[in-house]
Amino acid sequence: MLTRSWPLVIALLAIMAPSVGYAQVVEEDETEILQPIPRGKEPTKHPELGEVVKRVLVLTNGFREEEKLEPVEVNAELRKAAQYFADYMARTSRFGHKADGQTPADRAKKFGYEYCIVAENLADAYNSEGFTTEELAREFVDGWKASPGHRRNMLDPDVTETAVVVAEGKTSGYLFAVQMFGRPKSMAMEFTIANESEITVEYKMGDRRLTLAPRHARTHQVCRHSDLAFRWTDAEGKDRLVEPASGDRFVVTQEGENLLLRKE
Repeated sequence: MLTRSWPLVIALLAIMAPSVGYAQVVEEDETEILQPIPRGKEPTKHPELGEVVKRVLVLTNGFREEEKLEPVEVNAELRKAAQYFADYMARTSRFGHKADGQTPADRAKKFGYEYCIVAENLADAYNSEGFTTEELAREFVDGWKASPGHRRNMLDPDVTETAVVVAEGKTSGYLFAVQMFGRPKSMAMEFTIANESEITVEYKMGDRRLTLAPRHARTHQVCRHSDLAFRWTDAEGKDRLVEPASGDRFVVTQEGENLLLRKE
């Protein structure tokens, strides 16, 4: 088997230094409670909600195609999660990603979606005159496209699956849309780094600085292609970007004061 080696130098780390890892996540909980709107005249326009869903999917994939991204396919488990939450908001008039006390990831997992990535867009709409099917679909999609966070979900290059559900609040008259995106756990990408030297080594993945103790190995499972890379400091003190393929194994060995990295 062919191997490749790169000379490396390690600075600021002593032999047998401790190995430390960090992780963090930030979550926010904002919920709106929508008040019922007194009915005047009955709306003159009535959207077909099933057709609205189909149109939202078409518009979303059209948007992704414009940005040179692959289309997303409907997933049955994500659809169950979206249906549950759209119905919940329609029934309670509570609007927000944690309106039911759960996160989008909680709901996805509850309905059987083992996720690597999960994201959610929400929208509500009201018009005393009602909406046509096309008007409502574009109301939701154009609103998401105009919002940086929602737009980012729609154009996430690493998601592969989606689900859209629209439900009507019988009391409030509001229409609620849930759009979920996901990448299943089965599509996680992974590579391994094994440190066979007697020196604690340091490397970077994205903004994270990681260390690996002597005679230890670490397997990274990543959900995004942008994370399937790491950086070493080379002999000239410059960062060297290493872009492994899923399934790769890298081994660190030692020659004198230098470390060598090879791919098996």
